[in-house]
Amino acid sequence: MSCPEDDKKALIEELALVKRRLRELEVVFEHSHDGMSIVDRHGKIVASNPAMRRLYNLNAEDYIGKNITDLVNEGTFNDSVTSRVLSTGRPMAILQEVRSGARCLTTGVPVKGPDGQIEMVVVSSHDVTELYSLKESLRQSQKLAGGYQAELTDMRVSQMQKEDIVVRSKKMLDVLDLASRLAAVDTTVLIVGESGAGKEVVATLLHRASLRRSEKSFIKVNCGAIPRDLLEAELFGYEYGAFTGAAREGRIGLFELADGGSIFLDEVGELPLELQVKLLRVLQDQEFKRIGGTKLVRVDVRVIAASNRNLHELVSQGRFREDLYYRLNVVPLGVPPLRERKEDIVALAQHYVRHFNRRYGFEKVIAAELIEVMESYPWPGNVRELVNVVERMVVTSQGNILGAEEFPLETPATGGPPAGRTALARDVSIQQIIGEAEREVIFNALQGCRSTEGAAKSLGISRATLARKMRKYGLRRR
Repeated sequence: MSCPEDDKKALIEELALVKRRLRELEVVFEHSHDGMSIVDRHGKIVASNPAMRRLYNLNAEDYIGKNITDLVNEGTFNDSVTSRVLSTGRPMAILQEVRSGARCLTTGVPVKGPDGQIEMVVVSSHDVTELYSLKESLRQSQKLAGGYQAELTDMRVSQMQKEDIVVRSKKMLDVLDLASRLAAVDTTVLIVGESGAGKEVVATLLHRASLRRSEKSFIKVNCGAIPRDLLEAELFGYEYGAFTGAAREGRIGLFELADGGSIFLDEVGELPLELQVKLLRVLQDQEFKRIGGTKLVRVDVRVIAASNRNLHELVSQGRFREDLYYRLNVVPLGVPPLRERKEDIVALAQHYVRHFNRRYGFEKVIAAELIEVMESYPWPGNVRELVNVVERMVVTSQGNILGAEEFPLETPATGGPPAGRTALARDVSIQQIIGEAEREVIFNALQGCRSTEGAAKSLGISRATLARKMRKYGLRRR
């Protein structure tokens, strides 16, 4: 059985411990760098530390005892985390703007009683004004840098336009910049990229920016367009009597015509193996023999090669000489496909609309909606395909405004015709069947008419109704 004196002593010690713990909490509360407040379940501020008063730039009596809703309405701060905590019952964090000009990261944590109901909300606010200032300074610096970059891009674009080259994208400008630097040296360059991406444009710039800039000394050869049995004679020439039908005086080849200049070997991967040996000799020694000749012909020619095929894979397949590959691939230049440089799509489209306007005497312009459609199309044929599509739209459109309905190709956004139906699934509703049939009828009408107005007339509906149904089924007139 415990002694009353012992119980009294234990109680005094426990009270002292509680007072010490309360004092410690009070010290933390009063001296915390972050602002702290305690708000009751009704939204009334019951306590606040000095840091919070400094943050609000208010005296304690100006807000302690007031409801947070009133303080928001008075403009003391723009939002209340306590209101959100009381409505959701969960901890919350917000960015809060205070009338004093400070910006705070404010968090609210609910404290619940034994009944599970919120008794109070503990609010803490951390001043992030300086961080916002730094962020704004960084944003201004980035904006300034962006302005300088835009000016630099415009200067680069202007320079390229002097070379009759249409370019706007950074990717292509970087490629052309590198080509301009390589032009100063006579190293062999291999240009790689998809068909129609602009490899010949890069080759032309390489020649024009070099000391070999005479137009007469820039010879372009498509190795895949010349029959294999004639290719050697075309490239290296022949002597009289070299083969049946040879000209009496013989003939010089394209390498001799390019002497002192540059030769552009497009689709170099199409060269037969026996000619690859001869080309390797020209690259190494700048000399060769004509067909049927015995005398070495020396030339001073810069070779620029291009291929839309992976030459390294051709080497592994035994279809392209490894030594020639490494000789050509001294400096590779990769031309990105048009789908990876969307800025060029707009610039090229507008350029060629003006070009075909001059040729055919039109005054056509591109609508913004058509530009969006053209930018969403993947352009597998690259610039060459774009030129053909622009000419087609210019010559077939009835009005002077080229809208989205003039685009003749299928884009990912338009979708294709409905798939053929061989059987009806048991879970397909009649509304789905009717909708699919309606989509197919509208699709066919759009395909068969030159304008949406004509399609609407053929369907017996208004143009507005047709436009609504086109949006519903994701259709465009091609």
